[in-house]
Amino acid sequence: MSFLISTLLALSLFSVMQLNSKWLTSSSVLVIGTGFLGSVLFMLSLTAVSNLMTLLLGEGYQASLFPEIILSLLFTFFTCVSIHRVCATTGLLFSLFALYNIYNISQKTYNSSSLLKQPIVQNKKKKH
Repeated sequence: MSFLISTLLALSLFSVMQLNSKWLTSSSVLVIGTGFLGSVLFMLSLTAVSNLMTLLLGEGYQASLFPEIILSLLFTFFTCVSIHRVCATTGLLFSLFALYNIYNISQKTYNSSSLLKQPIVQNKKKKH
């Protein structure tokens, strides 16, 4: 279900960005804001591609650098380049920052070795 929702949202955002490209480049603040919209497009496309690969290859599949992340970054970059070059630069920076945060959250959530690193506390009996 999240594949369908993220795909629809990504296509909608892509369409809105393309239709309003003249307005989005009318000021420097909007160009940087469009870069942020590009990072949202990156997260939505990464979710869609990753969920599609999970549907096709099974539940144990993990997203990797290629094809999910690279394809989503390229899609976002070329979408932002078609609007403005500065938008592409800020979109790439915002997307890399988002990817760093997604990685940290997934490591905290799904990393089983973090459970093993917790110290085991045993009650010691005192000798009198």
